[in-house]
Amino acid sequence: MKISARYLFGAAVIVGILVANDSQAVSKPIAAGLKFDTNNQTIQGQSGGPINSKGCGFIAASPNYVIDVPQRIDYMRLSVQATGGQPTLLIVGPKPEDSFCVLGGGSGGFEPEISGVWEPGAYSIYVGDRTGANHQFTLTISTK
Repeated sequence: MKISARYLFGAAVIVGILVANDSQAVSKPIAAGLKFDTNNQTIQGQSGGPINSKGCGFIAASPNYVIDVPQRIDYMRLSVQATGGQPTLLIVGPKPEDSFCVLGGGSGGFEPEISGVWEPGAYSIYVGDRTGANHQFTLTISTK
């Protein structure tokens, strides 16, 4: 069986994610034994926080997650589903042009999502809320 570099790299990215216990906590590393063989990794958390990001909702004082991308990823998608509220996804990249705000929308609810090429560097991921409320969310990271 031939394992592509894409799958191996996806596993390396997931191991590089740091997770906070809640939106106010200091990030802690995910266990190094996580599997990424399904092309998806999901992580639970709480949206929102006390900081008005001035355009991307209310966020925590520190990132919910930090993803360290050691080498270029040709495709990765981050999407958020929340139990309520109006979630946002703020990504602060290593360079100003690598930073993005994604507001959820559409008739089916608010589910912010971003995908594309990811250049090397550390990306701070904030899951905010436009209304300032806190809700449970699931962040899904996919490389396929």
